[in-house]
Amino acid sequence: MGPLWILACSGSTPSLGTDIDAPDDTSPASQDCQGDPDLAVTEVTTQSLRRAHEVEISTQLTAPAPVAVACTLASDPEEVHLVEATDPATSHQLRLSGLLANSDYDCVAAPSCQGSGEGAAPFTLSTPRLAPDLPVLEVLLDEPAASLDYVLMNQSRDCNWSRQHLMVYDRAGRVRWHDEADARSGPSLEFRYHGDDTFAWGGGWTPNAFGRPRLIDLYDGEIYDSADDLPDTETSAFHHDGKWLPDGSLLTLEETPVKTPGAQFQGFSIRRIVQGQGVDFHYDSQRAVDEGHLPEGDGDAWHANWVDVDTVDGEQVAYVSLCFLGSTVAIDVPSGRWRWSFGPGGDFTLVDSEGAALPDQEFPQCQHGLAKQGDRLLVYDNGAWGRGHSRVTEYQLDETTMTATLLWTWTEPDWFETTLGSVDWLPDGHVLVGMGHAECFSSNRGDHTTVVEIDPTSQQKLWEGRYAEIDHMAYRADFATGCELFHDTATCPDLQQRLEQLRPVFGAP
Repeated sequence: MGPLWILACSGSTPSLGTDIDAPDDTSPASQDCQGDPDLAVTEVTTQSLRRAHEVEISTQLTAPAPVAVACTLASDPEEVHLVEATDPATSHQLRLSGLLANSDYDCVAAPSCQGSGEGAAPFTLSTPRLAPDLPVLEVLLDEPAASLDYVLMNQSRDCNWSRQHLMVYDRAGRVRWHDEADARSGPSLEFRYHGDDTFAWGGGWTPNAFGRPRLIDLYDGEIYDSADDLPDTETSAFHHDGKWLPDGSLLTLEETPVKTPGAQFQGFSIRRIVQGQGVDFHYDSQRAVDEGHLPEGDGDAWHANWVDVDTVDGEQVAYVSLCFLGSTVAIDVPSGRWRWSFGPGGDFTLVDSEGAALPDQEFPQCQHGLAKQGDRLLVYDNGAWGRGHSRVTEYQLDETTMTATLLWTWTEPDWFETTLGSVDWLPDGHVLVGMGHAECFSSNRGDHTTVVEIDPTSQQKLWEGRYAEIDHMAYRADFATGCELFHDTATCPDLQQRLEQLRPVFGAP
């Protein structure tokens, strides 16, 4: 796409709002421009990138210096996007993402080492419209105590998976970024932000070769396909999950056959991929059956639908959700040693917060999109076997006494989805719940795919958004904090503070 705007050398300096953060670098007062009173930004050009939310800003200065750029939404002075280049140079290229589409921004570029705005250059930019087929997120509730974290969702048409959108929304339900996944994978995929301008997705439904894990750069599109390190991608059946781990490796969830005397049924396997090196851990459920840990069955006997790796007492452990057993299982990495099964008939005794025994009905009844952290297991419990409603539960797992304590549950009227869904802890201790809905096979026809934020302490719902169209389907929801993703000072207190430091640089009082 061509240039959006070239520097306008006139115009007022934009209001910078009241929110601020940014990189850990020195304030303008402590930087030295070597006493150059003529240091100034002489030219600014802007170029649109792949999406309506993105722009590249190029600046020219009279002498080498660091530069800062602030862009204020014309219709809302509280939204200020701040980006800096901290190495001294006469030319800089900076990128912004997370801008609102079809909007005007009043911007200013300035040498960040000056203490006044004499070298600042105001300019404006306008973003293009969004494609008309992107899903609309309606916000039904937004309490003051709700977080400002962005919401990530996938979206396809209900039982029509010809396109697969990857969406990032702000808490007003506005699109801040979007891309597309390989629609051939099907809709049941994991989509997360992992920092450093990188998203990951993987999974799919039904099991097929196209749901293998991929990495997407915020600006540049796909940057890694795990097929580069897997020799058998075309014959592998990826499904329901696939994620990038904190150590930089990727984790798959795949369907594989389990063979027993006279029978064969669907099991699972997981592989951990080290980029450029191949697979360093592989576990096949055939081993679990051979060792007597999992029961035999037929068809899709267990329905594995979520996988992750966590560190326990310095050891890495893989976790797999088996929906049809109501169980989550733990396997040592890299030995493949079976650790335990959590669920009905498993290895844990279930008690309430007072230590009183609970019946097996209080274990999950099918589950999707769990989260594991330390000794805590957070579960999206579909409630598929007679409970008649879905819920969120948090358990504390004591692997010494093999006791599981049900800490709390949360539900609300008319929430019953026997498929799909996710749950995650937010950084402030709240919980984000992705109530996936597929109208064509839902147990609760007439509902919509919905995301809510709850406070598990008060049991209050603080935020709620939903897809406006009933046939817009999402598998899971996730989040990204404002200080990790984009450069909007309104969503990151640290960036607000940095903007406050830079006010004199931009010529603001």
